[in-house]
Amino acid sequence: MRVAEIDTPALVVDLERMERNIAAMARFFASRPAKLRPHWKTPKCAEVARRQLAAGAIGVTCAKLGEAEALAGAGVRTSVLIANQLVGAAKLSRLVALAENLPELIVAVDSPGQVDALDAALAGSSARIGALIEADIGMHRCGTDTPQESVALARRLANSRVAYRGIMGYEGHAVLVPDAGKRKELAEAAITTLLAHAASLRAVGLAPEIVSAGGTGTFELTGSTDGVTEIQAGSYVFMDGRYQDVRSDFETALTLHTTVIHRRGRLLITDAGVKSLSSDFGLPRGADLPLRVVGLSEEHGHVLIDEGADPQIALGDRIRILPSHGDTTINLHDRYYATRGDQVEAIWSIVGRGRFV
Repeated sequence: MRVAEIDTPALVVDLERMERNIAAMARFFASRPAKLRPHWKTPKCAEVARRQLAAGAIGVTCAKLGEAEALAGAGVRTSVLIANQLVGAAKLSRLVALAENLPELIVAVDSPGQVDALDAALAGSSARIGALIEADIGMHRCGTDTPQESVALARRLANSRVAYRGIMGYEGHAVLVPDAGKRKELAEAAITTLLAHAASLRAVGLAPEIVSAGGTGTFELTGSTDGVTEIQAGSYVFMDGRYQDVRSDFETALTLHTTVIHRRGRLLITDAGVKSLSSDFGLPRGADLPLRVVGLSEEHGHVLIDEGADPQIALGDRIRILPSHGDTTINLHDRYYATRGDQVEAIWSIVGRGRFV
């Protein structure tokens, strides 16, 4: 199949660009103590994970239990970190079942109640589950507030059926800051906080084996910091419009193809609305033409040609849109069309789509 034959709206992956992104990130970590555990919440596709692992990734990070189950169900058996707190008997039962089918499974914890519930869930099971204590290093969502809290939690883990593995934090408030100097300042402050938690753990004989952090916007800063052992960057594999405004050392490898179904002067109406294109990071823009999305309704995209430009777009023409936020746009689709040049090389299932439970 040729790219021009793909029915729209459709998510299209440029394989050559994606492969260069994977290779560039792998080169960065190849000679460093810190290693890459790419976040799967971006691609949600087993084929992408396989390529990242083949390039040297030490495992995969998932945002939700459902994502980890989907990854294992697609045959990817690797070390998995669920970088989130899991609460409730239903989830813990599923977690124990998943642990029996993976070589390594680690979850985030930040309270004594979570440790106790995990410990009880493992009673009578041969499954092994590890835990990273999450420290709040600036996002102000989950996480321990002080090193003393982390130490108390590590001691509780050490006396449970859950394997204490270390500590994690996420400098997500820094990763999308456009100004490189400010981004560096925020990231360094966040990692200093994380390393203070790690130092307190070492001081009481509970040295963390794993110190996990980082995202695409800060990987080179956090990944070069002594004491950090792994980075959870994910968006680098495709890059979206928001990240492309922050850094240009990775290529945009994912676009949404849509068809023009009406034209009125500079305004194009396309077949891609909010059911196929997210706007939580702002409205998307043209990937290779002077266009910007100015509105999205349920089934229609409202796309404006830049003033003074004349790209000669007619009814039935296809245009390529760069999603402003890849993760949430991808979550609206069932498949990728993986292309090389003007040929569709493969169609990949987005098995992690909708796996938010």
